[in-house]
Amino acid sequence: MRLCLAALLSLLALPAAAQAIHQDVYEGTIGKSPVVLEVLSYRDGNTTLRSGQYFYSKYRTPIALQAGTAPLTFTESDPACYEETCPATATLKLIAAGEGLKGTWQAARKPARIAVALRRVSARDYPTTLNVKTASALAMVVSDEEVLVAAGGNPFLQKLYDGDLVDGPETRVNGVGYRMVTHKSTGVSFIRMTQMADPAMLKTINARLDIRRHANQSGALECAELRKENDQIEGFGGYEDIDVKVGYVTPALMFVEQSGSTYCGGAHPNNFWSLAGYDLRTGGNLDMNRLLKLYDTPAGWKEGDELPETAQYKALEAKLTPKSPWFVGAADMPDCVVEDLGYGYTLSFNAKGLVFSLTDVPHVMSACLGEYYVVPYAELKTLWRPEAKAYFPALF
Repeated sequence: MRLCLAALLSLLALPAAAQAIHQDVYEGTIGKSPVVLEVLSYRDGNTTLRSGQYFYSKYRTPIALQAGTAPLTFTESDPACYEETCPATATLKLIAAGEGLKGTWQAARKPARIAVALRRVSARDYPTTLNVKTASALAMVVSDEEVLVAAGGNPFLQKLYDGDLVDGPETRVNGVGYRMVTHKSTGVSFIRMTQMADPAMLKTINARLDIRRHANQSGALECAELRKENDQIEGFGGYEDIDVKVGYVTPALMFVEQSGSTYCGGAHPNNFWSLAGYDLRTGGNLDMNRLLKLYDTPAGWKEGDELPETAQYKALEAKLTPKSPWFVGAADMPDCVVEDLGYGYTLSFNAKGLVFSLTDVPHVMSACLGEYYVVPYAELKTLWRPEAKAYFPALF
């Protein structure tokens, strides 16, 4: 059974005092087959919520577990079932055994019970200020990027996704080193840093990059599973063909581009082109508003409120027309540059200046994806914030 993101968000209450979701990771066997299992638990008042997942080492496809009536009893269901409740396809019954677990695995409507023996190999807490109300929401919190980076990664996901990687050749540019790593089983590739100006940030940035790779590998594995029910799905649904590259990198920042077309069922494929900015000085995602005067924060502003654009940013936007010398888009697609397009530009940097791109548009407008304007650095004098000097010292 799966719940969409919007449904999961509705299951989370308003921020509360910081609590923690506890994760135990086990290795062992179901019958003679090696497995890795994760159990998540969270205390909600007098109730303990639990959920989990596991994978067979041979196949490396995650299998979701829903908590049963007993503390360590879980059920599996068909991954192709999207109903609110799905019939159980198997039951996993476990009890504590020293530093591990033991029990049985039994397929639905089958009399045979297969022995399970597991030893705990990792235990970790993931702090959260959200008051989690259902077991279904546990995995969403633990998969949040900021939570994972703060916790130093997720041992279960690392065992699932990092055990079959092939390193590509190293690239060095502007004092920064990186390489492509490829998951051999699915063919999914992504960037991993090898050298940075601040070595202390290397682990943090790689944790963020690995989260993106893990998401693509998860999609690839899910497509492969759904392929059993849909012969229109090919390979790993196109995730293995996603083009990943570093668009621009300096000792202080980096932009990673992804583009491709994935299909795991449905009416049409997902055609996309996206950008992700990384702050190599702080280890976080790059906040463009900290470098440029894009948005004001008025008195009384609260989290979730819309921020108004600055006068300087509005003045720059007014100059963005296909007739300007900054236009780099396709002149033969006028429908993609109309004023009332309804989709804002994504901002990034390249060697020449500030780049305005369309990245988040509906499927029917996928031809509009790409770069539209490059504003030279010399034209940004009124927009720089003081902090930008640390990122672009040659310009000040």
